[in-house]
Amino acid sequence: MKLAHYSDIHVTHFPLSGKPALKRLAAVASYSLAGRGRHFQGSDERIGKLLADVDAQAVDHALCTGDLTGVSTEAEFSRVAGLFGPRLEQPGKYTVIPGNHDRYVRGAEGLFEQHFGNLSEGGRFPFLKHVTSEVSVVAIDVARPTSLIDSSGLCGPKQREALLGILTDASLEGRFVVMAMHYGLLRAEGQRDARHHGLRDDLEVMELIDRDDVSLDLVLHGHMHRPYVVKTKKRTIINAGSATDLHVKGCGYNVYEIDPAAHRVRISRRTWNAGPGRYEAAPESPLNRELSTR
Repeated sequence: MKLAHYSDIHVTHFPLSGKPALKRLAAVASYSLAGRGRHFQGSDERIGKLLADVDAQAVDHALCTGDLTGVSTEAEFSRVAGLFGPRLEQPGKYTVIPGNHDRYVRGAEGLFEQHFGNLSEGGRFPFLKHVTSEVSVVAIDVARPTSLIDSSGLCGPKQREALLGILTDASLEGRFVVMAMHYGLLRAEGQRDARHHGLRDDLEVMELIDRDDVSLDLVLHGHMHRPYVVKTKKRTIINAGSATDLHVKGCGYNVYEIDPAAHRVRISRRTWNAGPGRYEAAPESPLNRELSTR
């Protein structure tokens, strides 16, 4: 089974194109002075080529772990939904979950669900999606609107309880199970993320997924734009990084070749080549490897 995983594509327009909000006003400085506008210049074109390249890999399923937009305006959501096009009508082939930039301000409530609800079970989290006869995706939503100086996420006790119920259900025993979320549980070096940037209940979520009675092979996420692989006590975590951030050397996405019976996965990295303007195989990427997941 082949699964594509990309994240943090950030269709990026000038931050004041939506309804005024203090956090969007602050984003102007990031866009104009801190380089974000340059990092995602031409993001619309790269997103279109990314989606086409994913389809060209003949994957069984494609997963996006959030941050479709820059500051969650209606214009950004409409644009990125337009780039997805007919894919929005194929929930069996595509799954998309929100990131913190898709819940950027309180005034953006419902925009993700309006445009991408069909690929996220109507935006009802957590959800379970059987993407092949042997592989399942469990998705949680840990993104939320926050203050000007906070970009942290939260799973919360209610969602953790529901997640535990899914992952300990007998129907998942023997299946290859992928958990999708936006925030990372650990940084590349294995330490926790900063309180203002990471998942507030990261310790509780890690304790949950490391339980002996949980059926789980991979945790896939984004949020941090440089890709990496790390492990908790028992679980393999893969951050796809940003697929479109020009500031990141090797920005791109992952293709996973999954052997469900053996609980093994082979990671192949594909990266953006600005010269010809396309995504290509990256045989020298340090992410390329084969792993046992249980």
